[in-house]
Amino acid sequence: MANSQLVTGQYVTLSQMPGSLADRVLGQLIDNIVLIAYAVVVTMLIMNTQINELGNNAFAAVIIALYLPLLLYHPLMELLHHGQSIGKTVMHTKVVNVDGTSPTLGGYLLRFILFPIDYALGLGLVSIILTQRAQRLGDLAAGTMVVKTKAAYIPLPDYSYTMDGYLPTYSEAADLTLNQAELIHRVLTYNKPDRYQLVDRLALKIQQTLGIVPQSGTQEQFLATMLNDYGYYCSTIEA
Repeated sequence: MANSQLVTGQYVTLSQMPGSLADRVLGQLIDNIVLIAYAVVVTMLIMNTQINELGNNAFAAVIIALYLPLLLYHPLMELLHHGQSIGKTVMHTKVVNVDGTSPTLGGYLLRFILFPIDYALGLGLVSIILTQRAQRLGDLAAGTMVVKTKAAYIPLPDYSYTMDGYLPTYSEAADLTLNQAELIHRVLTYNKPDRYQLVDRLALKIQQTLGIVPQSGTQEQFLATMLNDYGYYCSTIEA
């Protein structure tokens, strides 16, 4: 399956892999098991309590409150859990906009509204197979896609801050987030023809955002130094 170009962190464009058909199907199967288990527990609760002795209005309100999570499971889970349901968490996938940003509530709801058509008619499977970004109809309408969430791992011995006596160059590196540090790492290890343009764009964005005047060296050396300095500051944080 082809990679999809996503704008990550409003810095640069990088390739991320859409979730496979197997990821989507198994994730949905896990979610279905969760929903069935919840429905069984709620039904047993109703049958073994005195809820049915409540007045009609109170009984209806309780039933709606207990069963509503079944209906709103996907949009609520994805909204509150950064694009992931329980099934997507297990399969290491998540919902994002096609530009890599987090969907809005409207985007999640649009995916949800079109889910019955995708699921009941099997159109979602066809669309996932045929579209470049592996999007079902709900994704196409909402401008979203499901991507893998495999994290970037940075081996510590590869970086200068692990050396004794290392002194950081840019104190602003302490303000970087983990996602930004991972983005720097990914750009530095990017091996496609547009690598140098991405390096320059990311370096300039960081310099502008954090108000940094770079010292001598190339933009690539600046990014490497920022990443080393970030690692240094992280390593000095007491648990």
